[in-house]
Amino acid sequence: MNVVRLKVQPMTRESFAPFGVLIDSRGSVEIDLGEGRPSLTGATSEWRPLRFDFMARHKRTMQVFSPLASSASIIAVAPPNDADAPEVEKILAFLVDGRLPYAYHKGTWHTPPFPVKEWSSYLVVDRAGTLDDDWELVDLKATHQKVFEIEL
Repeated sequence: MNVVRLKVQPMTRESFAPFGVLIDSRGSVEIDLGEGRPSLTGATSEWRPLRFDFMARHKRTMQVFSPLASSASIIAVAPPNDADAPEVEKILAFLVDGRLPYAYHKGTWHTPPFPVKEWSSYLVVDRAGTLDDDWELVDLKATHQKVFEIEL
């Protein structure tokens, strides 16, 4: 099993553009939810080791994550593709500073947020039923024989 170490980089509009949109203090984004009704979900992630071997994507809907209570976290992402798994050489880790929401493009591979501290809370906007009928999960150990560790 190969271990790939990812350095965390700051999330800027430019650096995050292949994966989605950073919604800065004057920005907005039209959310493409495909067919269906919007859904707003509150979530909290508990601290866990900065290590992953699974990623997920949603091909038919965008997702918006909006941090609450200045919840800083780290996300790992890979750009959308037509394959059944992300291109591992394109996986990057970003620091979500907890102040600005961000939206994933349809099909962006991603991990759940990793809290920097004890926990992080956020709102998620997507299409109702997304996790029931538009959720692909890939095991990176099985597809690429790789496990990823995030370095701060």
